[in-house]
Order: sequence, then C-alpha cells, then structure tokens
Amino acid sequence: MSYRGRGRGGGYNNNYNNYNHGNRNQYSSGSHQQNVDAFVSANQYPIEIMGWNGASLTECINFISRKCKVIVSNYSVDSNTGVLKGYVKNESQANTLMDWSGVKFAGQPLRFSKGVSSLSNQMGGASGGSNSTIETITQFLRSRYQPELKMLNLSNVKQDPNLHAQGFFGSISVTSKFFPALMKVADDLKLDVVSIDLSNNELQDLQTLTSMAQTFPKLQNLSLQNNNFSRIKVFETWRHKLNFLRELILFNNPIVQTNNPTEIQNIKLELMKSFPRLIVLNGEILRNEQALDANLSFPFPPQQSMFFQDDDARNLATNFIANYIKLWDSNRAELMILYQNESQFSMQVDSSHPYLIDNSNSTDFGYYLTNSRNLTRVSSVKARMDKLAIGQEQIYKSFQKLPKTRHALFDKPDLFSMETYKFPSLNGIMITLHGSFEETAQPEVDPNTSSTPSGPRGGSRYHSAPKHKKIPLSKKSFDRTFVVIPGPNGSMIVASDSLMVRPYTTKFPWDARAASAAPLNPASAANPATATATPTPPPLQPQHPQPQVGIPGGVTPAIQVVSPTPTAADLPPEVKARFNQVQQEVLVKVLLETKLNINYGLMLLEQSNWDYQQASVNFKNSAASLPRDAFV
Repeated sequence: MSYRGRGRGGGYNNNYNNYNHGNRNQYSSGSHQQNVDAFVSANQYPIEIMGWNGASLTECINFISRKCKVIVSNYSVDSNTGVLKGYVKNESQANTLMDWSGVKFAGQPLRFSKGVSSLSNQMGGASGGSNSTIETITQFLRSRYQPELKMLNLSNVKQDPNLHAQGFFGSISVTSKFFPALMKVADDLKLDVVSIDLSNNELQDLQTLTSMAQTFPKLQNLSLQNNNFSRIKVFETWRHKLNFLRELILFNNPIVQTNNPTEIQNIKLELMKSFPRLIVLNGEILRNEQALDANLSFPFPPQQSMFFQDDDARNLATNFIANYIKLWDSNRAELMILYQNESQFSMQVDSSHPYLIDNSNSTDFGYYLTNSRNLTRVSSVKARMDKLAIGQEQIYKSFQKLPKTRHALFDKPDLFSMETYKFPSLNGIMITLHGSFEETAQPEVDPNTSSTPSGPRGGSRYHSAPKHKKIPLSKKSFDRTFVVIPGPNGSMIVASDSLMVRPYTTKFPWDARAASAAPLNPASAANPATATATPTPPPLQPQHPQPQVGIPGGVTPAIQVVSPTPTAADLPPEVKARFNQVQQEVLVKVLLETKLNINYGLMLLEQSNWDYQQASVNFKNSAASLPRDAFV
C-alpha cells in the first residue's frame, strides 16, 4: 500500500480504544475479533526510540513518518526511562528504522531499537485475545503481590487454576512465552517489589526471565529453590544487572547438591561476581555486609544546598544572585549594565537525562535549540563561534530570544543550590546556580525567525518555524555559571555567563532527605550526589548464624592505596581473586588514565557496570568532587 495520501501524521489510530468505537455494538463477536486481529497485525513489532526529547512527541512521530517512511502507531512514553515506545507493522519496517539510527531530529540523533514483543505475539494461542491476555495476567499478579512485604509470589505458576484454564501452559511454545509476558505486564503495573519467590517452576535456565532484571532492577531477595538449575553459567544472564540483590536461595537445585568443597567455593565466588551486593546464599553469610557497603560507597557527607568558600564570597554571591534573578524575571534590559564589550554569554540544551525527567511535564526546547551551543552537538568551529554572544548588544539579543520566566528563588529557596569559589586569576568569583524556572511568556524575539549572528541564513525558509506556531511553555531545570569580576568604582562585571537548560525534574541531589552515603545506584555514578539509601528488607526466610565464608577470614579486606600499576600482573592478590582477567585489564587501564587509587577505581568500575566508556564519562562528571586521597 502506498503511503501517499496518508498525510504527514497518517497511519493507524494511536489508541485502540478509539478503534471503530462508534460502531462497536453493530458487530458480532466474530467481527470484533477481526478488528482485534486487524489492530494486532498493524502493531506486530515493538520499537523503542531514544533521543526524541528535543521536541514534542507528536512532532517526532510525524518526522519519522516523513523521513523514514515508516508509521509508528500506538506510541507512548515510559514514565521511568523517558523512552518513546511504539509499534510498526512488520519486521521489515523495524529493520528500516534500525538503519535510520543516528538521523538528526531537533538537533540530536534518534536511536532506534527493537522492543519486547507485544503480549498477543508473545502468548501466541493463549487466551482469547490481547486484552484477555493482559487482564488474566494482571489479575494473577495482583493476587500474588503482597504490598506490605513488597513481595511477589511467583511460585508454582503452572498450578494456578486461572492461568491453566486460559491455556497459558497448553504447549511448550506458549509456556516459554509466559514469563516474558508476565514481566511486561508487571512493568506496566509499576509494582514496588524487593522480594520475588520463583520456587517450584521447573526452571533450567534464565532465558525466559532475562527481562526480570529490567523490570525489577532493585530486587534484593530472590528464591529459586526447587528448580532444575545445574550450571553456574546460567546466572551470567543477570550478571551486573541485579546490582542490589542481597539474598539468594538455591535449595534443592542440582547446582548446589554437591559435597565437593572446591566446587562449592567456586559457585559462591561466581555468584558474588555476578551479584556485587550478594550477602546471603541459602541462609549462609558470604561476606561482611558493613565492609562491602563501605567499599561500594562514596565516603561523602550529605550534600549541602549552598556552598561558599568564605564569608566574603557568601555575601557577594547571595547579593548578586538575588538581584540578578529578580531583574532576569522582570526586566532583562537593566542587566546590561553588568556586561561589557568583552563579556560572553552562551546557552545550551541538554535533553539527555531520561531517568530524571518529570514526564508529566511536556518539554519542548523549540525556543532554545536554534542558539544552543552544546559542544557535544555542535562540532563546527564557525557554528560554535556564531552561537557565542560577545558584548552587550549581542548578549541582549540572545536574552530577547529566550522565553520570559519566573524563578521561585525567594518563595522556595530550598529548590535551588549555589556554589561559589574565588577566581584568583581575575580577582573575582565563580558562581554556579542550580534549580528550575517556569516559562511565563513567549520571547520578545522568536529565535526561529530572527537572524542569527552568522547572517540571514537563520531566517531562511529551511531554518525557521511557521510564524503562527506557538511553542508550549513549561517548567525547565537549569544550571547557570557566572564569572564575576570587580569593575570601576566598586561595580561588578559579568565576564562569562553560561546557561544550561534541562528537562524539568523534581529530584534534587542537594535534598537532605535523599542524600546518603549508602551504596550508589550504578545509573547515578555520573553524579554521586543523587544516590539514595537502599533499605535492607526482611529476608525471605529466617536466617541462622553461620561462619563467614567466601573470602578467607570472613571479611572483605580493604584494598590498600597503591601507585598506578603498569600491568594486571601487578595488582594485589585479593583483587586478582575477585575479578577475571578482562576486568583486571580494564581496572589497570582506568587506574593509569584517571590516577585514582585502587579503592576508587573499583568503585568507579563497579558503579559503571564495568563499562570502560561509561566509567570515563562518570569520572569526568564527578572528578571535581572527589577528595584528594582518592588519587595516588
């Protein structure tokens, strides 16, 4: 079928509930099932889209339809990750989108990936249709969930009468698809789970449970007893994914039914490598929990919302920011007295924080993207210079292109954070302000229709938005850094002004209620201040005092600070015993490049899931806040 005539936003209805809604009662059940089949056939292959946050969801879908000639239907945004999820008609269209990964939309590349198969496809012949499948699984999950314990009981699922009656275990093929479908529904229900019981399910491997690590990444207690696990390698499926797993039960599995001490010890070591916070195995304490937490934690005190190098910096910074923000919200023209011919201003957009954004807030960066000087997006030297405003005239024009705002700095100061350092080389101070603002009115000058510093090209028909189009206003978060130096007659001059605009978030790293020295979530390693405490839940079954085993002496030894090591062979013996050869090589590489000591090098890698590229990014983001003794 040709795509012509469908229009830019064409395709299938995005909401199944609207599908033939007006004539629903005119059809028999057979015709209704045909409608279900038609809907399912149009939504065969799920896809996931990342990097779309630069504009609205609808604009992204329409862009994909025009550019890639593929229609994405039944789309929605995952509230946890910010990933845009939808469906295409067939595998060929999914592969086409994969080929388009990297195409620029709203100034940033889109990334496509294939998602988890739709439930109707996963379950095949089970149940009477996709809606019936979802309802049955939803009812099952709710009956097995204990909210007071945050526990999900998935033991002996084949004996559940409702699932059995619906044909979920009628064949090997359908049975193998049950757990992936179950995890998909559980993810949609947003169940708060810290303990799962998967006993008595005849499990031989974890192939069908791969997605459980994504659905419940903070799982702490897991029972797999009375199954058929016979090889330790099956747990590699979850390696470095269940990073908060504290207790594991494997009773009555072939893997633990051995009397060979060496084999038992190897099993314990492998499980501790797969699950970095595993403390208890079959009721036996493997390692010292307190020492482990200390080794996996950044030893920083709770974050303070305000930091000033001294009292002089405090007085100067607070007076400056209070007056500056007041004028920024009311009359930006009066701020020009603070800028001179050599003063510089730049603005950049960073929409790459899907785990922190508040998806209830519609974010559109249309007023900012034209002049965004994000150096990770703008590589041309000429373009970088064009987007740098120098002198009063250019700076004021840049201010006019930004929406009018309101900062709740005086009403809710706890929503803001400020850091101030002296800048000796210029006899000035550097002030960084973090917080959020609310857009209250359109810019005085539309940045999409006005000329850019590079000339008339910015106003051409290829680089402007329709004049009648109004970009919706919303809340946004920001980081703004000033370098302020003394001027003549006791005045102040802004030498440098850098504004970063981000998606709005209600999570503040300086919130004392969230700050803690507890173990970090690996996803937050880029900013250690965002880590929160992880409470220890009640165990799945009563524990009995056991001798500490796993590492001789029963305690995970603190690793001594050493100088950078040239090769993996020079690492301490206790490090070699805990990590494989590949991990040792990565550790050596990180130590040599970052100059961190081994303690901090291990923290960095474990909280980056042993991904070297991610570790490099995390180190750059947190290096300035590390204590001096973190380095050799």
